[in-house]
Amino acid sequence: MATKTKSSSKKSWKSRAVTRLIEAGSMVDCSYCNERVKFQARMRANQVICNVYTKGVWDRVEHFHEDCYTEAGSPFGDPE
Repeated sequence: MATKTKSSSKKSWKSRAVTRLIEAGSMVDCSYCNERVKFQARMRANQVICNVYTKGVWDRVEHFHEDCYTEAGSPFGDPE
């Protein structure tokens, strides 16, 4: 009888960040300054959205103002 082993090719997910435009109706707070990440029609600002993984398993999403993310020291790496 053959013995099954865990695949060594199993992907280990890590936290990552992306930059996106702030969309109308955004209802999230910045993880750094705790202020609302607000849509402003005349000023198309960016936000940084981070998928946070703990021990290779998805844990949460964090949102930042683009400037706050830089000020925080890019905690989840350079945004893509």
